[in-house]
Amino acid sequence: MYNIGNKSTTQSTTHFIKGFPMAINEKEYIKTKERGIRVHKKDKRLFLFYFKLNNRKYKKIFKVKATNHTPSQMLKTARTELDKIKDEIINGTYGNSLIKLDNLFIEYMKTQPLTDWTHKKKHIYDLYIGNSNLSNITKEPTPSIIKKRESFNKTKIGYKPVGEIMERDILFIISKMEKEHNLSPRTQKLILEVLNPVFDYAIRNRYLTQSPTTHITIKIPSQKKIVTNATELFKRVYVGIIEYYHDEPFYKALFLFAFTGRRKSEILNLKWENIDFTNNYYWIEDTKNGEKQSFKLSPMLKVTLLEFLDDKTGLVFKSPITGKKMVNLDRQIKQLRKHTKIDNLTLHYMRNILVSALAEQQTEAITLSGLLGHKDINTINKYLSNSTMKSSIKGLETIDKILEAEIIE
Repeated sequence: MYNIGNKSTTQSTTHFIKGFPMAINEKEYIKTKERGIRVHKKDKRLFLFYFKLNNRKYKKIFKVKATNHTPSQMLKTARTELDKIKDEIINGTYGNSLIKLDNLFIEYMKTQPLTDWTHKKKHIYDLYIGNSNLSNITKEPTPSIIKKRESFNKTKIGYKPVGEIMERDILFIISKMEKEHNLSPRTQKLILEVLNPVFDYAIRNRYLTQSPTTHITIKIPSQKKIVTNATELFKRVYVGIIEYYHDEPFYKALFLFAFTGRRKSEILNLKWENIDFTNNYYWIEDTKNGEKQSFKLSPMLKVTLLEFLDDKTGLVFKSPITGKKMVNLDRQIKQLRKHTKIDNLTLHYMRNILVSALAEQQTEAITLSGLLGHKDINTINKYLSNSTMKSSIKGLETIDKILEAEIIE
């Protein structure tokens, strides 16, 4: 039970709770039927909370945002807000929700590893959501990018206290992406992929009790590429890699990683320290879903890697020219594409070919999903956990069978 009184037995200090930019003149307010709530004589949307809790007095001005509510509805809204404030004071969380989203994002990013994905998150945040100034943009923006930035400045929410951010604020951004800029559902979903972990962090650290993104979903149309005669295509890719890079183990290994299911970013971020040649496995730290994943090291990859093993430290696929991380593989892909005569061959398309070829060999979905490093199998079985190590072992066994048939033929 919350008590309100004119005097405090232990502390007489009145705590003015931050929340409304104006001086409080109590004479302008009159009592209501709700204890601890007074309403302004002229502005019926304006309320004064004046209550005592844990031997401390508190004051706060609260204004109902709605303009079309009846006096009783506005009083009910004020009552709900006051109860919320009291609960937060008791739980020691009041005031945390006043942190601005920009500052929360900056704080959260300090806890994250320096990866390509975290760098991309910073860029997405500063382009569509707020202004953290964390994105490192090195290129001069084109006129279209400048125009896009100016457009999204009108709906950015980074300046808002996290406790005031509503679902509609995020939906406004997504709506602008779709209707004004014709951005794909996949691009729209990036907003949620950036904000969801930030709000989860806020809840864990008592900045919030509930995420404003909880009920927002974006359906992405199927972009599945149909691969016909995948087994034969799979063999062509393998033979092409072995033949074209016969004397270049560096590029042979790079493309064999893609051939067995790894993404470009996973390959180019792989370090020698992440490969266990004794127990024949490797692990990926900078994964798309943010989890460390282990995979079986196939014999053909192991042999090829040992052909150019250097000092066993740092990136496996450093640029042969600069010694730094590789970024662009367009020239090498173009050469392999020409050699295999597969016009649409890319690193990502190799993953499509791999999955389609293994599916033709009756490989179950859970193995295919794990081999590619997916955390979930699909939306239907999204709660079924996956073992990437077991899946990679099983998947490699099927790959061996396919390639053995090629050798025999």
